Amino acid sequence: MISCTEFIPLYSEFFKFLEKKGGYDAVMQYWIHLSDTSIGDKTNPNSLASNCELYGGFGGAKAYWGHTLTEEACDFLKLFDYKNKYIFSHMRHCPSKGMLNDLEHVEPYEHYCDHCNIIYTRILNQYGMEFIRDHSKVDHAECRSLIFEKGNMPDIDWKNITDDEARCMAKEEDRDLIDLKTEDNKYLHRDFHLIGDNGLKYCAETYGEEGAREFLTDYVNHYYAPRIKEINENGLPALQAWIEKVYEIEEASEVLHTDLSGNKLTVTIDKSPVIEYMHSLNQEPSAYYIEETRTLYKTIAEACSLDFTLHYYNEDGGTKFEFVAP
Repeated sequence: MISCTEFIPLYSEFFKFLEKKGGYDAVMQYWIHLSDTSIGDKTNPNSLASNCELYGGFGGAKAYWGHTLTEEACDFLKLFDYKNKYIFSHMRHCPSKGMLNDLEHVEPYEHYCDHCNIIYTRILNQYGMEFIRDHSKVDHAECRSLIFEKGNMPDIDWKNITDDEARCMAKEEDRDLIDLKTEDNKYLHRDFHLIGDNGLKYCAETYGEEGAREFLTDYVNHYYAPRIKEINENGLPALQAWIEKVYEIEEASEVLHTDLSGNKLTVTIDKSPVIEYMHSLNQEPSAYYIEETRTLYKTIAEACSLDFTLHYYNEDGGTKFEFVAP
């Protein structure tokens, strides 16, 4: 399992993989696909489209980002004008771009932040809303945006409004404000698991199953390079500690059982917390989600000169695998 807290590097590396395969057009094609199949998936109650179906364009946007930005532990301010139907947002620090900026061994995808405009605008337009963004400061993990009804752009200096000015505006009738710091919420956005699986499925359907495994292999060797180095230096105990930490972060330690005996580490997982979460949203994992176990751990094993055996993998993600050191 790749933790949802490490989805952003996976996302960034996937964009780079797509560009390597087919140029920027290949990345754009995936963003459009993602918008249609994920952000626009009306069967998923957490999607933007589902929220817009329930509450309309303005209300749906308010509900969707209220859920998403808190689970991503963003540092942001949002001003809601209910009378004029617009939402002004100042992302003071985006944890996604901030995470990529902080990585010392991986370069962020050059056009990473462009995906926000593509995947959301296409859905909001269907519900009578416009979405414009200011990306002049995205290199510093900061951006601004404005959502408003088509043909009714508010007469505000949205690119330059200060937070204090927004707070004063919020005191007026029919306006509201959300003003949150990173520390106000825990970073655990499980919906990232669905988007990660969406990417694997798209990769396999576009480039074949070998393409999906190729991407994951490249991702593991690149992004997990420091982890691989640690395992090579400290052996199976380091691998065991890492797997246990992933499930602790996902708040699913109870389904994980590890046994380190001599030169063998056995891992048993009662059921996948990711698949369980997907089912709670009426979603099914793709046929390729297994590769987040099979290809991921096989690649780590090969990089660390370990033998890897996958004994079984059930429909609910229950699995057993082992690593053996020479």
